Amino acid sequence: MTGVRAAAALAVVVHHIGLPTSAPAPLRNLAASGYIGVPLFFMLSGVVLAWNYSTLTVLSGARLWRFYLARIARVMPLYWAVLLFLVVQRAARGVPQDSLWRHLLAIQSWSGDYAIGQGSYNPPGWSICVEIFLYALFPLLVPVIAFVSRRFGVTGLVALMALAFAVQVVLVAVFTAEGWAFLSAKDPSSGHRWLYRNPLPRLSEFVIGMSLAFLLLRGFRLRARVAGWLQVACVAVVLVVAAAGPGHARWELPAFYGAMWTVPFAVLLLSLAAAPTAWLSRFFATRALVTLGTASYAVYLTHRPLLPYLGKDRVDALADPAGLAPYVAVLVIIGFCLLIGEGAHRLVEVPARRAVLRFVQRRPAPELVTDRRPTEVSA
Repeated sequence: MTGVRAAAALAVVVHHIGLPTSAPAPLRNLAASGYIGVPLFFMLSGVVLAWNYSTLTVLSGARLWRFYLARIARVMPLYWAVLLFLVVQRAARGVPQDSLWRHLLAIQSWSGDYAIGQGSYNPPGWSICVEIFLYALFPLLVPVIAFVSRRFGVTGLVALMALAFAVQVVLVAVFTAEGWAFLSAKDPSSGHRWLYRNPLPRLSEFVIGMSLAFLLLRGFRLRARVAGWLQVACVAVVLVVAAAGPGHARWELPAFYGAMWTVPFAVLLLSLAAAPTAWLSRFFATRALVTLGTASYAVYLTHRPLLPYLGKDRVDALADPAGLAPYVAVLVIIGFCLLIGEGAHRLVEVPARRAVLRFVQRRPAPELVTDRRPTEVSA
């Protein structure tokens, strides 16, 4: 799962950088669709949290308090460090600090104002608002899914995932029929606001991820060959559809915000976890991807503010744009983003998380020690 985080984070980075205009249209569409790594993050978050904290409830007392504190330690110190950098940058340029308090509290995505919700400070920070919302609801959701697992077994869990997916389909249908999906992202009624960056619709992906974890906890396994074919099929579907891009049918644009990817992502994650010896499972477990996946949150959170300084806007202005120079520039920019993200992970994210966890683990609770397993990351 750590390697999957690497792929999702890299997709988002490439989405923000883009490819040179001389690149073939399918490749440019594929890069432009890199934001689909965000719904994958939310689903993966549900898997990992439910796997590690399957017995947590709102009545867990000290364990509940420690869970929330550990989640804050996981995402907020680096988030605040990047925000501080951007606040200082704005102050140096004389730019007003509009709605800074919303960003400090990570509640900006609830705003209907695009400038507040995503357009100011660190654009990827909107997903941290979603993660905090999902963390808050997790102790309420996990007992319900645990009950469904005990009472109805695999059938109940599959039905729950089907219901969550059906909610996404209904939202896509409504926003398509009403025309809201095609409004400007800055419109408070737009599909971009309500289907992509608003926390409420992301509950579907989170619940599906949690349900996948309970399937695994029930001992669900797949043969390596079966899992391998499923993994190939899921990756192929995602790449082909993303390379084609939205627009061939009216419903595709709102579906690209999440619903289009729910089934292939769910099957992919389940097959990866249920068959660790399958070829793609082994690929995601390689040292390079695990290393990148471990720092993926830092890469995700730090790359966007750095792009203007790394020359992202000048890629197509390079001499001989039809040659290799623009593509080399893109690779160099990606490399710098990865290096800086790794530094932020080692120097800020890890020390801050360890400091908080040392404090909360003075009175150890069995389910908090599981932070040694792969931990979830925001997008």
